[in-house]
Amino acid sequence: MNEFEWLRQMRGLNQPVAPRSDLWSRIDAALDDTASHPDTAPAAPPRARHGRIWTMAASLAAIVVLACGVVWHMHAIPQSMPQVASHATQAEAPRWKPSDPRLAGAALELEAARMELQQAMQQAPDSPALQRLLQQTHAQQNYLRELEKQAG
Repeated sequence: MNEFEWLRQMRGLNQPVAPRSDLWSRIDAALDDTASHPDTAPAAPPRARHGRIWTMAASLAAIVVLACGVVWHMHAIPQSMPQVASHATQAEAPRWKPSDPRLAGAALELEAARMELQQAMQQAPDSPALQRLLQQTHAQQNYLRELEKQAG
């Protein structure tokens, strides 16, 4: 088969095709039949109803588990707040200035970050992300103090 025959056959497919039988008469008859007998509407088979019940029960169980998880997570957050408060009281100690200029620059940056985080904590005191950042900043300041002690 060459290209010209193929194109001729493709153009032949672009013609309208009449259905073998009229479907509208059967559709109208089926609609009229169900409209005249509304009590005999097809009911779902018992197995389908049983499956729907189990699906609904599983959905409700999943919602309850999700709600319990959210409530548990919300109760876990306030327990971590006293740790931040203890770090905040330690951070209000006098400003630390190491003698090594490299450590002094890092200490200055960490002190500025700590002050900004404390200002942000005043606006959003329940933010776990800010609490973690403040704890990390304190840990980095403590690490710098240890480095100064080791350097002598």
